[in-house]
Amino acid sequence: MLKSIVVAVDASPSSVEAEKLALAIADSHGSRLVGIGVLDTPFFTQPMARPMGAGAYKEHRDETLVNAARERLEARLKEFEAACTAAGAAFGAVEAEGVPHKLIEAEADRHDLIVIGRETNFHGVEKHDIADVVQRLLHDNPRPVVMVPPAPLSGERVVVAFDGSRESSRAMHMYILLGLAKGQEAHVVSIAADRAAARETAAKGAGLFRSHGFEAEAHGIAARGNPADAILSQVESMNAGMLVMGAFGHHNLVHNILVGSATRRLLHDCPAPVFVHH
Repeated sequence: MLKSIVVAVDASPSSVEAEKLALAIADSHGSRLVGIGVLDTPFFTQPMARPMGAGAYKEHRDETLVNAARERLEARLKEFEAACTAAGAAFGAVEAEGVPHKLIEAEADRHDLIVIGRETNFHGVEKHDIADVVQRLLHDNPRPVVMVPPAPLSGERVVVAFDGSRESSRAMHMYILLGLAKGQEAHVVSIAADRAAARETAAKGAGLFRSHGFEAEAHGIAARGNPADAILSQVESMNAGMLVMGAFGHHNLVHNILVGSATRRLLHDCPAPVFVHH
């Protein structure tokens, strides 16, 4: 049961898409939605090399940057509140100051799900990679996270990357228990060198969906290369509205986010929102 959702609010394109998705999920499940915007003061006021006597300049610079960031944040939170009001959603808005991932983690203690844009950084800088705050939430946070790309697919199908491991099983189970599979067409995808083994694993995953009353199709794919290629191909060909994953290839997700693994490729390149739980 999905009672409440926290969504990170900033001005990046992926954050705007995350807000839309969070509103849609909240509407579908009757959930309360809380938007959190963070003024990352430590980032704007961090020490920097400067010549002697330039202290006053840095203080003025820091104050200017912080004030500009505060104005952007307040404007985005007002837009979030207006969108929630227009949608008739039950909502709250939190303006916080400090280290973003720590503040989002603290807020998430009271909620069931985090939704965040892939490039959300609260710095007013457009990036094209997984933001540091997102990486830290994926690494440290016990709540499931939906990470949203800047131009997400929005189909009714969900692709579940399942390798039979404890981590991928836990992610799939949490997705089902939260009720997120409602109204979706689930496709459980397993990759292995041997097609029969892949089919057997996929069938087990699909069986869990069926035991909860959801239809699911099993896809066992024989592949020896990077499993991310096969999974991304499935997501794109199905126009999937979500990819569910915990770990893949018998490597824990959180150990692979920063090291160029198949997991990182999926997180970076997936054109659909990614549900991650570990």
